[in-house]
Amino acid sequence: MPQLLFLGLDPSGASADAAHAAAFLEPSAPLLAGNPRHPVIRQICGERVREANPAKFGSLLESREDVTYVTDGHPLLDDGCARELHQQATMAGWDVRVVAASSLLEQAYAALALGGEPHTVASGTSMLGATDTALLVLAANAPIRLMQAIQRQYPAAHAVRVLALADELAPEAHTLPLREAIALHSDVIYIPPLTPLEQLDEPTTLRWIMARLRAPNGCPWDQEQTHQTLKKHLLEETAEVLDALDEDDTDALREELGDLLLQVYFQAQIAEEQGDFTFDDVVRGISEKLVRRHPHVFGDRAVGNAEQALANWESIKRAEHAAQGKERHSLLDRVPRSLSGLATAQAIGNTVAKVGFDWPHIQGVLAKLREEMDELDAAETTEERFEELGDVLFVMAQVAKWLEVDAEEALRASNSKFRRRFGYMEEVARNAGSELSDYSFEKLDSLWEEAKLATSNPWGCPR
Repeated sequence: MPQLLFLGLDPSGASADAAHAAAFLEPSAPLLAGNPRHPVIRQICGERVREANPAKFGSLLESREDVTYVTDGHPLLDDGCARELHQQATMAGWDVRVVAASSLLEQAYAALALGGEPHTVASGTSMLGATDTALLVLAANAPIRLMQAIQRQYPAAHAVRVLALADELAPEAHTLPLREAIALHSDVIYIPPLTPLEQLDEPTTLRWIMARLRAPNGCPWDQEQTHQTLKKHLLEETAEVLDALDEDDTDALREELGDLLLQVYFQAQIAEEQGDFTFDDVVRGISEKLVRRHPHVFGDRAVGNAEQALANWESIKRAEHAAQGKERHSLLDRVPRSLSGLATAQAIGNTVAKVGFDWPHIQGVLAKLREEMDELDAAETTEERFEELGDVLFVMAQVAKWLEVDAEEALRASNSKFRRRFGYMEEVARNAGSELSDYSFEKLDSLWEEAKLATSNPWGCPR
């Protein structure tokens, strides 16, 4: 029967351990360690020790070859890799023997005097958790993968407390930057929680900042805001996201999405202060909705294409509204009232077309547009022009529907095109030391035609 020996070395007695270990180390047996680079293990075991890799434990056990696993401290208390290998070897019927030393973890607790401070112990194959909880790293047995993950997750200058136990009768904790603690091969590293301002890429930090701004000693402007006063800012930030998308500017998009996200956090913070709901409720609600309305992804319903997926969504949505007593009295209740006028007009047309209330062909829509244009031309009062112009715009949105063009996007594109051309005209005038207001209409019209050519792409298509 193959034998697996777990040999614990006393973390506070490297010199004495050399003789102790010699009695157990077979010259030909493979040597493994969670951290073969640690000075104590390297001093005693030499260069032949290899780093334990949990991904290869299966093939190691299949080889049926005696193995020795060396660890600093107690193998089963201080080394996560050792615990995992011990479990697998026992299940595989190996002869497993443990020669333990004093626990590295126990000595760390005594020297650091942690008391009841919340913390997570990391060693071996441990997965890192949230950085708002302290981390006690048994670095003497930590594989390089774990230490690399720690370096990615924490700032290099983050102040940590370290212990070096070798040949120390009464080891003392020292405070060092994390980069130095790792470079010195410390036995134990205690990493305090990061403050919110040390982890600006964490969503929880934005929530903390928002609460801090609204606190009694925060920002007067932020403290004065309400759900209603923020409405205009929500619209502005949404428009700026659309502008970034129109310009295909990814840097601007990243920034504007952040501004828009702030509005979500801001509204949720106000609601939490009023006892209505929290940001967690917002996240939970949308997560539950996405799972419910995608049974073809998170359940056993099958769909063949995007149209079927959308039909599923609408069907589930109607059933949910009915169950909640939110049945709509009109088909048009589902059209949001806060859309722009042009987008609302097209959405209304799309909605009523589903029940057959639509022209049979586009010629009917164009005829209706000519009729409305004639009525606008015949209008005599301001009130009549107001009404007839509205009718013209509404029918124009239906033309867009028939052409399968998003009317709002088409108008946005035309607005952007006009901005570019007019900006070109302004630049020409500035370069000439003039103002556009100095030019005649004929000159402006000529300059406009020039701008059309100058702001077109090489194929002559307007940009």
